[in-house]
Amino acid sequence: MLWVESKALRLQKITPHVIMFLKSTEDNKTLVLHVKNIGEGVAYNVQINTLENFNQFGLENAPISQFGILKEGFSAMPPNYELKFFIGDLVELYEESRDRKIKLEVKYKRKDKKNISEVFTLPLVQAMGQNYSTPPETYLGQIPYYLKEINSSIKKNTLTNNSNI
Repeated sequence: MLWVESKALRLQKITPHVIMFLKSTEDNKTLVLHVKNIGEGVAYNVQINTLENFNQFGLENAPISQFGILKEGFSAMPPNYELKFFIGDLVELYEESRDRKIKLEVKYKRKDKKNISEVFTLPLVQAMGQNYSTPPETYLGQIPYYLKEINSSIKKNTLTNNSNI
């Protein structure tokens, strides 16, 4: 039993797990495609095929199949490595999101050359229901939020002071 568990643990340490998901930016204005290796092993020769294409920001000359990794592939994705691709404006996509989806197939190899393949169907409507907090949750998201607030406060005070002169 110990040998079986040890073998399974060693296999887990070399096995990558590349996933794809849609998420909005912190300001909830842009839809982003995330490609991330959540496994403990390195994913080698990563290839992503678009099974149902999608045009970035609705532009006919910007299909996502032409994004770097989707077009050229990726030689290695270490554990926790993540790529982000901006897909489109959430307000514009909201109107057409009911039946729209992005369908992608990811193929890669683990260290022992075993092939792994998975298909991801990502309906846009799933990304539309995400909550957005004001101010954003993370410190990096709060910086631009509060800078914008400070800027509008300064402008308001400047206009008020100029009208009193």
